Amino acid sequence: MDQPAGPPDEVFCLECGPGTVLVADPGAHRLCCPGCGDESWLPALPLFVLTGTSGVGKSTVTGPLRDLLPGCLVLETDAILHVAALGWDVWRNTLLQVAHAAALGGQVTVLTGSVTPEQMERQPARKLIGPMHFALLDCPDGALAGRLRARPAWRGSATPEKIVEYQRFAAWLREHVTPSFDTGEASPAEVAGQVAAWIRPLLPAG
Repeated sequence: MDQPAGPPDEVFCLECGPGTVLVADPGAHRLCCPGCGDESWLPALPLFVLTGTSGVGKSTVTGPLRDLLPGCLVLETDAILHVAALGWDVWRNTLLQVAHAAALGGQVTVLTGSVTPEQMERQPARKLIGPMHFALLDCPDGALAGRLRARPAWRGSATPEKIVEYQRFAAWLREHVTPSFDTGEASPAEVAGQVAAWIRPLLPAG
């Protein structure tokens, strides 16, 4: 899945320059420069990530989920997929920076996309985010294969090799991400309702 690329830039002080990495203090909600002593607000709001292999229904659930969580920024990660031309880690790091920008405006971000906890934890912008909560969208392998075959040919996801690749990734996710929501039989609205019910108790009070 990953392509060779250098790591994204660290979060640095705009006054002191790239050599001075900012230090996050989530407990005090402060982002501090060890050089000049400048401090900025760090909301440290939680980030929710609804992951899953290609074809499992992430895009389909995004719209209904957005309607159920009007106070959140519900963002499909493909919305900024063009950034991945600079490297997959640059793209993932940018997703965290977007979530931080939303948090500065008081919004919790919910991402829908094929990313793993480890991929997000290693990004420099991870320090800008509070707790990260992952959940999985999943469906039986047979249903997944049928959905992939039904996609337009330009997406290149209907080949036997691609189907096996996505099924293997789905199996890996089942072992590493909980909770899980089954999209095999339930409607997008029903799945979105289940996901929203998982998210709401984890949102900050007030």
